[in-house]
Amino acid sequence: MDDDKKRELFLHQKETLDKFLSTGAISQAQYDKSYGDLVVKMGMEEVAKELTATDGDRHE
Repeated sequence: MDDDKKRELFLHQKETLDKFLSTGAISQAQYDKSYGDLVVKMGMEEVAKELTATDGDRHE
């Protein structure tokens, strides 16, 4: 999988987690665990840092 497609998939998965959190389908702790696992498993640490910088750390 090329880097652009991998990034796109990661962002889609994060969006799904964000929706689950915002609707109360998962707790903040579940979100944090799932998001952290997703970042590591997909190797998206740099993308996550970029998102945190633009997101204002709203999920921590």
